[in-house]
Amino acid sequence: MNQRLFLMFFSLATLLTGVTAQRYVITGTVKNGQTGSAVEFASVTLLRQDSTIVGGIQTDETGSFKVKAKTAGNFILRTSYMGFTTLYKNVQLTAQRDSVNVGALSLQSDDKILGTAVVSATLARVEQKEDTTMYNAAAYRVPDGSTLEALIKQLPGVEVSDDGTIKWNGKEVKEFLINGKDFFKGDTEVAMKNLPTELVNKIKAYDKKSDYTEMTGIDDGEETTVLDISTKRELNESWVTNVDLAYGTKDRYAGRFFATRFTDRSRITAYGSANNTGNQGFGGPRGFGGGGSGLRATKNAGLDFSWENGKSKKENGRLELGGNIRYSHSGSDNVSTSSSETFLTTGSTSSFSNSWSKSKSGSTNVNGGFRVQWSPDTLTKITFRPSFSYSESDSRSTNMSGTFNDDPYAIEGMYSPLDSIFAATINPQLEAIAVNRNNRLSMSDSRSSSFDASLNIMRRLNNKGRNVSLQANGGYSQSKSHSYSLSEIKYFSTERQNSFLNQYSYNPSKNHNYSIRLGYVEPLGKQWFGEAGYKFSYRYSDSDRSRYNLDSLASGKFGDEYDAWGSWETAYALFGTLPTDRELMEKVRDDYNSQYATYKYFNHTANIGVRYNTETIRFNAGVDFNPERTEMSYMRPGQHIDTLITRTVFKVSPQIRMRYRFSKTTQLDIRYRGSSSQPSMTDLLAVVDDSDPLNVSMGNPGLKPSWTNNLRIFYNSYNPDKQQGMMAGLNFSQVSNSISSRMVYDQSTGARYTRPENISGNWNSNANFMFNTGLGYQKLFTISTFTRLSYNNQVGYVSNYNSGNSSTGNLSELLDGTYDGYNRLFNSISSTKNTTRTLGVGENLNLAYRASWFDIGVFGSLDYQHARATAQDRANMDTWNFAYGANANFNFDWGMSISTDIRMNSRRGYSDASMNTNEFLWNAQIAQSFLKGRAATISLQFYDILHKQSNVSRTISATMRRDSWNNAINSYIMLHFIYKLNIFGGKSQSSTSGKGQGRREGGNGSMRAMPMMRSMGGGHGGF
Repeated sequence: MNQRLFLMFFSLATLLTGVTAQRYVITGTVKNGQTGSAVEFASVTLLRQDSTIVGGIQTDETGSFKVKAKTAGNFILRTSYMGFTTLYKNVQLTAQRDSVNVGALSLQSDDKILGTAVVSATLARVEQKEDTTMYNAAAYRVPDGSTLEALIKQLPGVEVSDDGTIKWNGKEVKEFLINGKDFFKGDTEVAMKNLPTELVNKIKAYDKKSDYTEMTGIDDGEETTVLDISTKRELNESWVTNVDLAYGTKDRYAGRFFATRFTDRSRITAYGSANNTGNQGFGGPRGFGGGGSGLRATKNAGLDFSWENGKSKKENGRLELGGNIRYSHSGSDNVSTSSSETFLTTGSTSSFSNSWSKSKSGSTNVNGGFRVQWSPDTLTKITFRPSFSYSESDSRSTNMSGTFNDDPYAIEGMYSPLDSIFAATINPQLEAIAVNRNNRLSMSDSRSSSFDASLNIMRRLNNKGRNVSLQANGGYSQSKSHSYSLSEIKYFSTERQNSFLNQYSYNPSKNHNYSIRLGYVEPLGKQWFGEAGYKFSYRYSDSDRSRYNLDSLASGKFGDEYDAWGSWETAYALFGTLPTDRELMEKVRDDYNSQYATYKYFNHTANIGVRYNTETIRFNAGVDFNPERTEMSYMRPGQHIDTLITRTVFKVSPQIRMRYRFSKTTQLDIRYRGSSSQPSMTDLLAVVDDSDPLNVSMGNPGLKPSWTNNLRIFYNSYNPDKQQGMMAGLNFSQVSNSISSRMVYDQSTGARYTRPENISGNWNSNANFMFNTGLGYQKLFTISTFTRLSYNNQVGYVSNYNSGNSSTGNLSELLDGTYDGYNRLFNSISSTKNTTRTLGVGENLNLAYRASWFDIGVFGSLDYQHARATAQDRANMDTWNFAYGANANFNFDWGMSISTDIRMNSRRGYSDASMNTNEFLWNAQIAQSFLKGRAATISLQFYDILHKQSNVSRTISATMRRDSWNNAINSYIMLHFIYKLNIFGGKSQSSTSGKGQGRREGGNGSMRAMPMMRSMGGGHGGF
């Protein structure tokens, strides 16, 4: 009965959308008439004799197509691709001949050679094929010598933040692939910073299914957003190398080596780089580059490969191998300042804080992974993935902070509250609102290593979809960290004695885990499949957190060779020095804040589901049943806790997904997932951590599980004839009983006491819309827009406590050093639920014109944030961040290219007037290529020529707002020398562009032999 209702529902939907059965079919392939290679994404349109359109489709990666008609008749088959002459072919379909194969259709180049210039039609910037968004790299120009990062930052719908996070349609990109294969799996920075743009043909963006889902068809919900780089096929059987050396003002340097070899069956890539520019490159979010956070020097090297034995998926013994190993070392020097406001009780009561910090840190990482996929026969597939990692890091920092009960910037003439509060003579008005000041030093180092492996085995039992699968995972990790902290706290508005702390912590931990999953798929009928699975997982964790108060020996000595802690200067001189192990354990161990815990997690998951697949509809629905048991052995001697806690929960998680394909380029995707999450075991303990007297935290045994609902709707469409694409998405997330942090603030000392508590009402939604189209017959003009809307409903607790207020009692009487005492504090203070509703609107608009030897574009962007709070007037704000400008690239026949980017960045609406700025940013590059085939290029790059760029940011939540500034590398000049050596079929060519190989043409974007192909390409190595 349910099956009939489901089919009736979709039959009605099909009727309403005008989709009916089509029995007449035309098939064929499209080839490049010069090279004989397949032409992917060619437009094949079926026309009636009066030129009305019957239907259309794009060719796949093999150049194949299948176009359908509803009725018989005489038709015209039109085949087109930018850069080629459109091909027309008459086709007749009859009742007796309802299927026609037109064979291979050869397209010929339509290039018009004017002197040494080549004029070609413009390639579509964005195309859509089912759930994959495709960007044609040839439609974008980047300055000579650019890496993939400069190209990625131009793509509509893709956002790259200053910290390197990449988002596509609001989802974080976790991996890059090369031709569908792993490429330094899990490390997106390698491709962004090292892959030359000249290798790229297309970039595909999509959600990649897990190995388990790809093998079995069972949707486990574990998708990864990826960018898949399709390289130029003419690079097959070739070595491509790239060396880039640079030096600049302010002692900036950079060096990069990249080499790769492609064949139809293999790829090997090696790279190495070193720089002290923070890995900034042309094409940055604020122009060509600059920005970021801190001064950073890096050294990287790596090797990645993939290989297959050439057997097809229909042959026995198909084998694929792949893997990588990476080394990286980085050192950073960061300086930051911030001003923040913590919202307290209703009205306009807030706590204000200013801070300054300087830190130096270094880290070294070595990691690698391997992949084996073997099909011993056509019914069995086995995948094995082992990986390992090792890392070590160290850091040292200085921090100064001050807390105030009112806005210090409201004092006339007050420019730097922090400098004033640490001055020998403090401004009386500032001292009247000052609560505390803190001078702090910290130092740490850590080491960690891990090994993981996963095994997937799938066996098809028949050709109707029945299969059985096995998945096994296991891993082991260990880490050790040491940290030191030295701080001096002065209190202004209380009789409380100033604090002097010298602390040392040692945190070793060990973890291991394993899991096993069994899955079974059974065909239930035509296009229907039943799915069932069971998974058991086990995880063990052993952690020790030992803390020591070295300042407790102030009246004694560290053995015979150490002086007593007598002053800040003495402490600073001996900072990081430890007494003997015996003295650590017997004299200075902080048992109250030290803990030892072991965790054992036993997790069972049973799932059942159904799947319905047709060419038009793909439907999945299922539910997970998840009984879970956790055992924790916990010991905290100073708080008299030595216990074994067992928690058993039962979770049910439903999920549903439907994809409706209107055509090969238009589809609607709807998915929902509900899930439950448990509070951590330590959050449930009645314990207190007061190692930092200004930030005291405690557990809460009364915490409840939280429940999250996630809904995603995605629609995309593409018209190849108009080069017009549209994409729209809606995401909604709602959490019940989310775990928030309730904070009680002591206005007299500036101390914050926090406890986790459940709170409901958190939800957020966001929508995005992308539209792009070519304009004019040759589509020389392009326009693209990307619109973002977001609405966040954030709920939090705001409260304060004034120990000087006799009506609330004395704080020292409430806090007697026990958990019950801290609990009495929270129970004695009434908290107000504050809801902050934030509306965000964003828009990016780009208009570009592309001619034979230059391109020019204008752009504008807007980000508006409207925030309103129910219980805190100070949280109400309207901020604007907007930018507008232009960019241009000029390419000349003698090998010179000029690139420039000019833009104005503006901010408005910030409470700190110094943040309401205008930044006029100008970047430029001039490059000259020379030697045979223009193998060598010298380029001069100018970053932030006018010295106007700043590095400020704002964050806001239900309980606070923060404005911050970071040091960065902004204005400087770099001189680059770039050399490329490409070897084709054993013959060395100094450049692919010298003979028209590897140039990005406005037409098909592939490489073909064409002399003097300079006008569309600019200097060697991209635009």
